[in-house]
Amino acid sequence: MRVSEMLAAVAGQLKDAGIPSPTLDAELLVASVLGTDRYRLRVADDRELDRGETARIGRLARRRLSFEPVAYILGTKEFYSLDFDVNRDVLVPRPETELLVDMAVYYAKQNAAVVDIGTGSGAIAVSVKHSRADLEVHATDISPRALKVARRNAVRILGKNRIRFHRGDLFEPLEGMRFQVIAVNPPYVDRGTSASLQNDLAFEPEEALFSEKGGRETTERVINQAGPFLTGDGVLIMEIGDGMKDFVKETGTGAGYTVSVLNDYAGLPRVAVMKK
Repeated sequence: MRVSEMLAAVAGQLKDAGIPSPTLDAELLVASVLGTDRYRLRVADDRELDRGETARIGRLARRRLSFEPVAYILGTKEFYSLDFDVNRDVLVPRPETELLVDMAVYYAKQNAAVVDIGTGSGAIAVSVKHSRADLEVHATDISPRALKVARRNAVRILGKNRIRFHRGDLFEPLEGMRFQVIAVNPPYVDRGTSASLQNDLAFEPEEALFSEKGGRETTERVINQAGPFLTGDGVLIMEIGDGMKDFVKETGTGAGYTVSVLNDYAGLPRVAVMKK
């Protein structure tokens, strides 16, 4: 079978299964087996695949047909123009979260201390440090498995000892420390909606996705606990879920912050910026 025929066959299977981006996913899977970039596939579309390549593509396609995210299948995901190792211990970094990084980089003063709460794969912390080498960057997570992934990404992308990692729930491991920027992408999905969510999400760690009180519990905790960990000119920057804009403004204002909410590239309220 030629490359072009394999691409068409895999894309057709994914489309029939209801996969949202069948052509893109097919190209990513085939390119990974062939050890090439996706955009180079058209140059080799008449090439005959050998038996081993055909078998490996088939195995990857079956995993995607079960709705396993492509990032987990390939073990990598691009975020902020960097390639991050990912597995089922961490969330797949999303493009909309790049706005959170933009805001952290923008608001951080020269040589400031910054912390990424609930770092997961380390995507936010590593991207911030990669963009601003002057910053002192810390990152926390309650999951030792997630921290292992984050540390690996930090060393591979930045080098050793460029980020300080702390294990614990939210601000628990940061007692006595203060930061000019606190960046948080908390779990904010309502567990009651889990049955109606995309099948892909079933593969991602629940503790990084779901929060109680209709998805608002962790967000509320962060807002109420962050104050003692911010410097006098500190900024709390949070990703928020759909329908949370008014709640975050009300809660943040009640906690003594001036709150503004920025829309993502799809025009949805996505990042809350809270100033003391």
